[in-house]
Amino acid sequence: MKLHAFLLASVLAAGSLSLAFAQQPPQPRPAQPAPARAASQQAPRCIPQDPEAAIKKLNDLEVVEQAEHAELFATTKIFPAGAVVDLVLQRPYDNHLKYHVVVEEPLLGDVGLVIARKAPEDHPLIKSKRVTGEATLIAFELPSDLQSAWAHAEVHVVGCKGERIEFDSSITKPMSSRLYSNLLVWPLLGLLYVFAAFASAKADKQKLKWFRYLDPVVLTAGANGKGSLTNLQILFFSAIVVGLVGYIVARTGILSDLSMTILTLLGIAGGGAALSKAADANRNRLEFQNWAWFIRKRWLPPDGMSSVNEAAWKDILTTNGEFDVYHFQSMTLSLAVGGALLTTGFTDLAAFTIPDSLLGVLGLSQVIYIAGKMVAPPTCKELNDATTELRATEREFVNAANAADPAAPPGAPPVPPPDLKEAVRRAGADKYAAYIDKAKDVQIMFKAVFGRNVPDPLIQPAFSHY
Repeated sequence: MKLHAFLLASVLAAGSLSLAFAQQPPQPRPAQPAPARAASQQAPRCIPQDPEAAIKKLNDLEVVEQAEHAELFATTKIFPAGAVVDLVLQRPYDNHLKYHVVVEEPLLGDVGLVIARKAPEDHPLIKSKRVTGEATLIAFELPSDLQSAWAHAEVHVVGCKGERIEFDSSITKPMSSRLYSNLLVWPLLGLLYVFAAFASAKADKQKLKWFRYLDPVVLTAGANGKGSLTNLQILFFSAIVVGLVGYIVARTGILSDLSMTILTLLGIAGGGAALSKAADANRNRLEFQNWAWFIRKRWLPPDGMSSVNEAAWKDILTTNGEFDVYHFQSMTLSLAVGGALLTTGFTDLAAFTIPDSLLGVLGLSQVIYIAGKMVAPPTCKELNDATTELRATEREFVNAANAADPAAPPGAPPVPPPDLKEAVRRAGADKYAAYIDKAKDVQIMFKAVFGRNVPDPLIQPAFSHY
């Protein structure tokens, strides 16, 4: 027992010791001897480290006349500060040269690490024939502390062999920053959203308070006035894509391409909205005569249910008052994809991808949602059929009530009944009872479908032709 305890303690101690060494930061390298360090500091440099000296040397007439000059092309119209910049040098790549990049904005100096290699043949500038022949691709990170509102900066690409400058190329472009790009794009997108809310308020029949239309659920409400998940998805993805495209334009000056993943996302959202409207039109639509009858009887307001229903966030996750798991699945997946798009889409929307399986699940959730609408109980159709029968029963009652009164003197012209009581007497209690029986059924169905109570006085039949 003691041996086992000793072995266990030894193992734990060894594990703790190894973990402690693993968590320690790497030990610094031994200090370089003073003579060697002094020699490295005195090593000849083509470009001085001091910014003023570096720019002064590049502007020296003697150096300019001796060095070769090659044309320099940028892949963007604006240099993004704090990001990697690609330049194409119209000169064959030479692995014997040391490449330097110096930024004059108005004074910066050497940017540090520069990666140079032979420009690939499929590079956009080469494919577009702007650059011909062999060329060199220069990649470097522009310092993020160059915060300027698109002020022009001159970028020099220098090739050195020892202390001699072999060539010097320069290009001048505006320089952007993340701060100013964000301050330009996202408030502008907010103004566009406010304009859309203002337009929606003008067209809406409810005339809610102006700030209610800033709610995205109210802004994307369906034709029935309730919240629509598919419309909200279109607004969600469209706002993200428009914002990112605008940000990339502000940073680089070029209009970014969209990847097939983004096009598929927008297609899934738009297709889901279109199919949802088609399903509602086929299965949840009243005939025009029945809709007009409900308005005449004051069961519905003159502008329909859209003027009564007020969109709410609960509509996004419920269907007919019950929690809808397909809505929940589609919404959570949309939030996850939208978050990934915001996280990785700030640099290149053309390269944004998500796993095909996740994209397939998002599309499948839309298919299941639309299929659920198609196979759902046709409550609106049943209400429509029952209302058609109710209108026929009311017409029989009205025709009987407006016929010649048997109690009137012979030859007297028919006179419409002055009130409902007289109409019931003329038409007969059986016809009135048949109408009331069907009207109460329709009253219950109307409440189930539209969620609107119909007072008993409004279900009474008409007693004269209208």
